[in-house]
Amino acid sequence: MDFLVRKFSGTTGPVKNGVPSDAIIESIADTGMTITSGSVGPDAPVYKLGLQVTPVGGLGAPYPVEIKEAIPRLYIPMVLPGARIGVMVDPLNPMKVSPDFSRINAPSAAGAAAGGVSMSPAGPGGFAMDFDASGQPAAGDVAALAGGVRSGSVNTIKGSADQLLATGTHGTAVITTAMPLGKTVRDINPAADPSRLNDPVWIFTVEVTLAGQAPFPAVFGHRVPLAKLAIVAPGVKVAVAVDEANKNQEVAIDWDKSPLAG
Repeated sequence: MDFLVRKFSGTTGPVKNGVPSDAIIESIADTGMTITSGSVGPDAPVYKLGLQVTPVGGLGAPYPVEIKEAIPRLYIPMVLPGARIGVMVDPLNPMKVSPDFSRINAPSAAGAAAGGVSMSPAGPGGFAMDFDASGQPAAGDVAALAGGVRSGSVNTIKGSADQLLATGTHGTAVITTAMPLGKTVRDINPAADPSRLNDPVWIFTVEVTLAGQAPFPAVFGHRVPLAKLAIVAPGVKVAVAVDEANKNQEVAIDWDKSPLAG
């Protein structure tokens, strides 16, 4: 029965003799279709997923694959752009992959080196977040942080990104996740530059690179100029400045110079 459902819907079937690896979800598009089967449960929505797949064994550059897949309703809240997902890869055809939703935001199966980062709350109103060794945060942690900011239980830093851009250490960063906060600059700091008051504020996680240092993860809230909204996506490289005294949380994006060529 599952075979007939997959044939009708065009969804990806399990890869026989597949080798485990992982991928980053880059894009999600709703097809408007739902299916019911023993493997995905009742009324599972079908999505087109754009993936950046890590080659088996972690050797070589990630490569793009698009699949159509029914997502069990249990996992829908976790299927977000920037999330890491387990996949099974056909060893004879690396473009043939099937997702393993039970491994969403699990540690990389490609053998990334040990040494993730755990950020502890910095006093009242601070927050904790775990990053794996590849710099990828748990999607649940990002969502919890955004919820904490919205509710007021997590502090919102109102300092000037312009000041940090003038005084911080300059480098680059690659966006790993980006989530709208549902607020504008006006909501957070009504005294800000009037030309920026309508800019939305997003929660970002990034992997930062500074000269002479190993890459490290950071998480922060930041305004997004309306003209730059179209470029905000996982994998985009931006210019940043960092306060090295608190480099995992004090990062400013230089929108005038971003995005950068990969």
